[in-house]
Amino acid sequence: MAVRIRSLITSGPVLVPLSTGATVRLSPGQVTDDLPDVEVANNAKVEKLRRQGLIGVETVVQPGAEPAADRGDLPAEPADQPEDAPGEPDAE
Repeated sequence: MAVRIRSLITSGPVLVPLSTGATVRLSPGQVTDDLPDVEVANNAKVEKLRRQGLIGVETVVQPGAEPAADRGDLPAEPADQPEDAPGEPDAE
């Protein structure tokens, strides 16, 4: 899975230390290219910058990736609910 980091500050750069030891410098409003999610996972400094409102981290949806319900991992509708539940009026 990939993530992007966005600078939320309005003036000056922000330095974001990544888990691999690299650092990303972002100008106000700048967004990184796609990064592996391990760069921000369990990273206390990234979490601190997020809590302070200096950066935002968003998950990137890969092209061609299907939502979980479409892959069959999760049922599209609850299995315990029949289509016509008793006691409910028909919408005619």
